[in-house]
Amino acid sequence: MKKNFKRLLVVFLLALVSMTSCGKEEENIESTATKEQKTEGKKTIYASFFPVAEFVKMIGGDKFEVKAFNSLTTESHDFEPSAKEIAELSESQLIFMNGAGMEDWKDDVEKTVDITMVDTSQGLDLIKADHDHEDADDHDHDHEDADHDHEDADHDHEDADHDDHDHEDGEEEHHHHHHGEFDPHTWLSPVNAKAQAKVIADKLSEIDPANKDYYEANYEKIAKEFDEMIAEYKEKFEKVTNKKFIVPHEAFGYVARDFGLEQIPLASLTSTADPDAKVMKEVTDLAKANQIKTVFFEKGGSDKAAKTIADEIGAEVAPLSTMEFATQEEIDKEVTIQEIIKENLENIYKSLA
Repeated sequence: MKKNFKRLLVVFLLALVSMTSCGKEEENIESTATKEQKTEGKKTIYASFFPVAEFVKMIGGDKFEVKAFNSLTTESHDFEPSAKEIAELSESQLIFMNGAGMEDWKDDVEKTVDITMVDTSQGLDLIKADHDHEDADDHDHDHEDADHDHEDADHDHEDADHDDHDHEDGEEEHHHHHHGEFDPHTWLSPVNAKAQAKVIADKLSEIDPANKDYYEANYEKIAKEFDEMIAEYKEKFEKVTNKKFIVPHEAFGYVARDFGLEQIPLASLTSTADPDAKVMKEVTDLAKANQIKTVFFEKGGSDKAAKTIADEIGAEVAPLSTMEFATQEEIDKEVTIQEIIKENLENIYKSLA
């Protein structure tokens, strides 16, 4: 009797394990099917790189399948699309761009793919690029003069020739780029980012008028965050006496303009090269003269140059995100563009306060 009972118990347990396993398999199958159903039937739209893609996702919500043309973790200044990536892009009818000359590949892709390209920087007051700073072999920067010609908002976004680059996952490479007539780093400014988000909302409303209220509501949430952020940091920066801050490369011109600050760059608008000895000395002397307490390096990149200057002047180093690529941590934690911009502003403010 005991033996029969043991056999029955074993059979029962085996059956229970089998049923549990089957249940999990069915659950996994259902989960996969649910994901496929969510994307099935949705139109795919593209965005050129990280910040633009994140805005399109936030505003488009669940109405579109959004893909980044440039891998989120790849330095966007270096991106050159492969034939495969261009072929995949051709399956869509729309791509949102940053504009202002950021996308070097624009003209080549436009010749190959029949797709609508939306320039989110349209209407912005763009800062003229100082091409004296664009020569990788001549780092003769005049850091005392931070004035730019802000009056010319002509959006003739000419893309210049650029070298072959491979700067994966935010690692430092000795490369240099020529984007064109304007400073392309518009998205780092909360003022510009708000305007660029509006362009995205308007275009989505145009192509999908049935969901216009949905896109506008999503945009209004973003706009409210930026309005509050702009008001907060205008007040904060008005109170600081030192307005100068050292940045890894000349990407923070729009932020400086928004808040009456002056950036001191270690490299030009689009250079990913380490600064040479002449630039290091110039910046070190300026930092001493202005009693600068923080030297910024690019988040996700090398802090070597920043540490060298910081050690020389008795300062500390801190990160700033250019959002030219996303760190894995930002992707994993689903950090918003608004949060990154605010973190940058707070880091700059703390360095000046």
